[in-house]
Amino acid sequence: MIYLFMHAEVEDFSRWQEILTDFKPILNQMGATKTSIYQEIGNPNNITVIHEFPSKEKAEAFVNSSELHKARKKAGVIGAPRVWFTEKL
Repeated sequence: MIYLFMHAEVEDFSRWQEILTDFKPILNQMGATKTSIYQEIGNPNNITVIHEFPSKEKAEAFVNSSELHKARKKAGVIGAPRVWFTEKL
């Protein structure tokens, strides 16, 4: 299993979360099997999201997809998120 971490600042967490909920069917179609969301204590607009994918290829395809970039813009993500991939040992 590959874990895709995305860390970003958003304009408004509630709006971002609403867009993510609407985006979940596309996320699932692109191979994500689980999503976890974390907020910084004291700054709810500073978030880290972890998506699980069955392969790095699927995770990279998701990161580079036009669907994700459109959703990110609509959701009010500020700047480019920090993105990294890990695997559980």
